[in-house]
Amino acid sequence: MLKLTLLASCAASAAGFSPGATGLRAYAPGVNAPAHQRPVKEGDPPAKLVWAYAGASTQGDAESVYNSMGEVTAEDLLNTPINHIAFIANVNVNQSKGWWLPGANDTSGCGQEQTYELPFGYRGYNKSAEAASLPIFHENLRKIHSNGVAVTLTLGSWCTSLPMHKKDEWTDQDFTDFVKYFEEVRQNIFGGYLDGIDFDWEGYCNDGCLKGTCVCAWDDDHCGSATPDELAAGIEWMAPPLPGQPDMKHQCWMMPTSSTFQVMTGISHAMKKAHYVVTLVPMSVAMYSGEPDTSKNQVMRNEYVKYRKQTSLGAEVDLLDLADGILLQWYSGFDAALCKNTDDPTACACTNVPDDDYPNIVKSSDTGGLLTGAWQTYWNISGNFFPTSYPVRCQACGANVVLPDGTRGSLPCFPEGEDWYVPSTKRAAGGANPKDVVADHNSKLEAYVQEHKAVPKWWVKSQESNSKCPRSIDCPDFQYKGEPRYSRQVKLLKSLQKVVDLSKISIGYETLGTDVQVQMESYEDHALPWSTSPIKAHNQPTPYENYTFYKPCKQNMTLENYKDNKRCAMPLIVSQWGPKFDAEDIVGLENAVQTQLNARLAGIGMFTLDGCISQPTGKTRRFWFGELMKLNETYKLACYGDNCGHAGDDPWAPPKAAATEIVI
Repeated sequence: MLKLTLLASCAASAAGFSPGATGLRAYAPGVNAPAHQRPVKEGDPPAKLVWAYAGASTQGDAESVYNSMGEVTAEDLLNTPINHIAFIANVNVNQSKGWWLPGANDTSGCGQEQTYELPFGYRGYNKSAEAASLPIFHENLRKIHSNGVAVTLTLGSWCTSLPMHKKDEWTDQDFTDFVKYFEEVRQNIFGGYLDGIDFDWEGYCNDGCLKGTCVCAWDDDHCGSATPDELAAGIEWMAPPLPGQPDMKHQCWMMPTSSTFQVMTGISHAMKKAHYVVTLVPMSVAMYSGEPDTSKNQVMRNEYVKYRKQTSLGAEVDLLDLADGILLQWYSGFDAALCKNTDDPTACACTNVPDDDYPNIVKSSDTGGLLTGAWQTYWNISGNFFPTSYPVRCQACGANVVLPDGTRGSLPCFPEGEDWYVPSTKRAAGGANPKDVVADHNSKLEAYVQEHKAVPKWWVKSQESNSKCPRSIDCPDFQYKGEPRYSRQVKLLKSLQKVVDLSKISIGYETLGTDVQVQMESYEDHALPWSTSPIKAHNQPTPYENYTFYKPCKQNMTLENYKDNKRCAMPLIVSQWGPKFDAEDIVGLENAVQTQLNARLAGIGMFTLDGCISQPTGKTRRFWFGELMKLNETYKLACYGDNCGHAGDDPWAPPKAAATEIVI
């Protein structure tokens, strides 16, 4: 009866199509609605949504740090209080059909490939491999789905694009074709256990940017005043990666345009008319305010709000109304010139009050000397470095950055003398480091050790670090100096409340494996350490199930053994952005929203599932799992596994003594 009433009200809407209010929406048979959209008894609160992203170990460091042997499993998921997963696979959607293409390279974009694999068993190397993998994949999805977990497929991701130009906008027939093709993928690839889609627009440019091969960039002077269409057309400039080195080409990151949202909204419209799930996961700069953008060139981003109203299938629709759930990505990176263009000098000042174990600037001494970062200059000239400290979150460092008092000025990235490392400018068949460069690095590394009587540390000369979340303007922290706790977060959500129902909003947090310690080693160039797992260990013909990107830490560097050139690293520490995933503060924020805005947030989202999932005995616990279990004391999600809430092994526990056989 509820479903019939809703369908009638939708059909009768004169202003345009709407799928209905939160909790009163119709879904196709066999579709698991997001938890907060499921009907409840009168007087009962909606269920909380716990949404996590799952990808193959080839997707990125967030997954590969655990290697393929540590990939998430269906059994572990069912032992974890999570009720919504989104598969992230770099799916490029520039056409309405034929977009499920494992291994496809986004040749008009960053060179990002759709992954051949998905967690829970999918292998798409070729038709025979796919056919062999599908029974396993389908059975695992059946276990997950039959226990109430909603499953979506992410369209887009880092370096994967959607249409951006007027000439590439879609027709109503394209939107209809998309749904038909989605239904084919849903049945043939996902065994009928796929509930809908998730839109994830991230950084994109035509010139290519993956780890170690990046010429996409952002410079406020070149990019910050450009209109969205000017950015989409491609803005390039020449500049050296380091002072004194030859110029190289850079291209501004492109932001979504009205044409992007014409396609995204039309797809969402068609999918909702067919009663499938649609979710959005905007970057923090792309959805942070309900106010109009009055800037001359529309440079205050906020595209999900600005371009949300489009016309498709004969009706005007609002993307934020169509969406079943929206995850605010409060763990984004660069500010896309918001800090330059805002009129509020305090909007980007790093005056938050983080927990002692979650500082804005991480010190090497607090990580056991395992603090490491990655660098890259020219194409395929890159490496890792070990600094004294690193500005991981809101505080930028460099020559002209926002200071804590809101003014701009210089803030050093390193102690005096630590920027002794100057990368090579050329790569030859034998590598990126000619003999003179190797000699320079080795002599300066040795000089550092002798002067400081400490293991070598270095910062790449003239490299700067930009601001990341939590940032007050678009992804605020829980606490700021002299202000009530949650005040800036509530202010942002109050603004968004003008354009979207907050009961569909989840706050996104990063849950990376920041505690994972891996082995690195340098060779001829002592200041060029790499993972000790060779490239062939995570490429074919090595079976995917054995892919090894990192080996565990076995020998850390000390002053006594530094000439062994071996040291351990925590590769994900510098990528853990956004407010801390803290159960007490998550509940505190939700209570503040309820009290001050009379609204109930849907729940939370996490990137990624890998860092917060249950583990069986014999496997090391994941860093954020305990905090998720603490949050579930409030959320009270049911568990459907056979070992509910099991954390796994304590990484710091003493090794168990071997059993002794007793002979009588």
